[in-house]
Amino acid sequence: MKALFLFVLFGLLTLPGLAQDRIVLLRDTTRLHLSVAELAKKYPLAFARVAGEKGIFERHGRLFMDTINAIHQRFFTFIERNKKRLPVLGIMIQTDEFIRPDGTYDRVFCEFSGKELTDQQEGQLLQLVAEWYGQHPFPIKTSTGFRWGGATVLGNIPQKRTVRRGKGIISTLEDAEKTTRPDTVTMLAFNQLDLTSVPEVVYRFPKLDELDLSKNSLHELPARLTADIPTLTRLSVLYNAIPNDSVFITRNKHLVSLNLQGNKLTKIPPSIRQNRRLESLWMGNNKLTELDIKTLRRLRRLSDLNLYHVGLTQLPKTIGRLKHVRVLDLYYNNFTSLPSQIGRMKRLEQLAVAHNGLHNLPASLGKLRRLSVLFAHHNRISQLPAEFERLTNLHVLDLGYNWFSVAPPVIKSMSSLEELSLNNNELKAFPDMLRSMKGLKKVYLGSNPLFGQEALSSPYGPLIKELEASKMEVLY
Repeated sequence: MKALFLFVLFGLLTLPGLAQDRIVLLRDTTRLHLSVAELAKKYPLAFARVAGEKGIFERHGRLFMDTINAIHQRFFTFIERNKKRLPVLGIMIQTDEFIRPDGTYDRVFCEFSGKELTDQQEGQLLQLVAEWYGQHPFPIKTSTGFRWGGATVLGNIPQKRTVRRGKGIISTLEDAEKTTRPDTVTMLAFNQLDLTSVPEVVYRFPKLDELDLSKNSLHELPARLTADIPTLTRLSVLYNAIPNDSVFITRNKHLVSLNLQGNKLTKIPPSIRQNRRLESLWMGNNKLTELDIKTLRRLRRLSDLNLYHVGLTQLPKTIGRLKHVRVLDLYYNNFTSLPSQIGRMKRLEQLAVAHNGLHNLPASLGKLRRLSVLFAHHNRISQLPAEFERLTNLHVLDLGYNWFSVAPPVIKSMSSLEELSLNNNELKAFPDMLRSMKGLKKVYLGSNPLFGQEALSSPYGPLIKELEASKMEVLY
């Protein structure tokens, strides 16, 4: 029988036969004679507070974090599917969840912030949240149950316009039309102006160097921008609605940076190759179905390539042909592996592969002698190749939120390493190698089973103090 939800003002929600008064506003706990303190005694925190104790995280580390990430994704899908039911956008919801051993919710206390809400709006939000919890019990079964909390945003937050100011900058159409000295203007910051087309006024500035058209409603990138503004070096149409067949670029030797993030692109626009001196191309937050390396290869000076959250499941083997790229951002994609050919990108200095599903990193990365920054957090990596000993110029290595049970021994060979993140793994032994890494300035070790939240009270407290005495910052 389909559950019926009855909303009562003041935030009281009744779910007949399912969870009467289970999901309520935190402020109503007194009126409802509910004690958060008593529930906290009954349900231990997911993360143990005391050394030697084990919460659900310590007992189910990788499974727990994978489950949390999956829940977040399902919640965002649920909200997107029900976005028409949101009375307002941009509300922050904070929750304190008390979860029974079978995964059902004993209580969930909610707080809404960000905007003033009427009782009716608050009730609508609470009803939606209650539906979520009623339909999605926590997937992991435990012997005691546990307490967990979090915060997220319901719907996109309407952003206040960011106004750029400074010498040579104009931020409004009115000022652009009125100025009597167009020759002194080097930047037009026309972001967040609800534009549906590029205004004619942009063509009256003979020394225009940068044009920001981000966060508007443009459906076309006209060829005239590159044809009629020969001084333009930086162009941003971030977060518009431009599709594949509406990116028009004329052959030019002046555009150096192009930001196409957050549009309706499913491939690299072929006209991109007309930018003969392009150095920076940002394609993130589109939904690419393929990655055209042939088009990118035409950009002989391309050094910064952003492919953040574009939905790719595989990186083509031809990626190795991008010989001049120094910065490659692959955050938030769906990779389970990387091709060995990535090791042919000899000039690569910064590589970001965080928030994917990688089980390992290719040994060929050890060939990247110029690599100085590697972000590989939020994956499923449990070891590093021995070939990484060649990464003698690596300064930053982030391996947080992975599956390491021991610190990779090869790290000791990274003589230039200054910052190391091993937090939120499954380390059960203290990384003694840290004591001999004199150049290391900062290390993250928190949320590992080797000690609870009271790290200094654990058997490893003296080792932490020894590292701190050597001027190493230890975060735990």
